[in-house]
Amino acid sequence: MKLTRILSVFVLALVIAACGGESSDQQAAQETETTEQARTIEIIGLNSLKFAVEENVDGITVGEQVGTNNELLRLETITAQPGEEITIELTTQSQLPASAMAHNWLLLAMDADVTAFAQAAAQAKENDYVPADQTDQIIAQTGLAGGGETTSVTFTVPSEPGEYEYICTFPGHFQANMRGTLVVKG
Repeated sequence: MKLTRILSVFVLALVIAACGGESSDQQAAQETETTEQARTIEIIGLNSLKFAVEENVDGITVGEQVGTNNELLRLETITAQPGEEITIELTTQSQLPASAMAHNWLLLAMDADVTAFAQAAAQAKENDYVPADQTDQIIAQTGLAGGGETTSVTFTVPSEPGEYEYICTFPGHFQANMRGTLVVKG
């Protein structure tokens, strides 16, 4: 009887030890999954034809204060590492109808002729101002967002270090300087 009790306690201790926690390999795998989630950048498209953010955070560069009450900061650059996952979440602040004021966010290839792309985009109303014959120059893009709407895209940062331009292709917005740069550090 004593031996049975000792064996029962021993087996119970082994079961508890075996089920009591995850191995260090399992914990490391979960931590890796958590750290590899996409970084989200919340961008606001304004009637003043600017990309803006609510606050200055690591990985972006901001400029002057913008917005109705200067409560926002103009987004100028995004800095990223090659292969990093980024989500761009774009919300348009406008009371105008979407046909008069909408925004999108397109990241173009490093060697793209941005001016020529924007000019072609202005003529591509039927394709939400994205030239169908130049999609090979697009790395990532959101859809168009009218006032109060949000659109997003998650993409992998290019592996080649350098500067990549992002723009809004709604007619006249690029020309009004609604653009910025993704800086990929090597």
